[in-house]
Amino acid sequence: MAFTIMHRGGDEEDSSGTAGIDGILAELDEPRDDEHPDVAVGHESGWTLSAFQTGSLVWENPEEDHEPRHMSDVSRAEARRIMVLVAQGRLDEVEALDWSPGYGS
Repeated sequence: MAFTIMHRGGDEEDSSGTAGIDGILAELDEPRDDEHPDVAVGHESGWTLSAFQTGSLVWENPEEDHEPRHMSDVSRAEARRIMVLVAQGRLDEVEALDWSPGYGS
């Protein structure tokens, strides 16, 4: 499995193991940064799952004409579980989750 990890500062790196997911989620414990509020895992298909310090997740594909979706108040463990699904290419399982339309608040 190969996927892209996006750090809070904007740096990206290709990854093939889930250890990187734990690392980017730990970045959410750093002091608040309104310019760089999220970390993300990206799949080669263009789908990206972003996690925010607020506990929100955003699921979107900016390369396609798909409406973004979000979840609020997601635990860190659940965020990790969903990021691993993205990393493993199990996008149908991610799609089947209970998403709300848009980016949330």
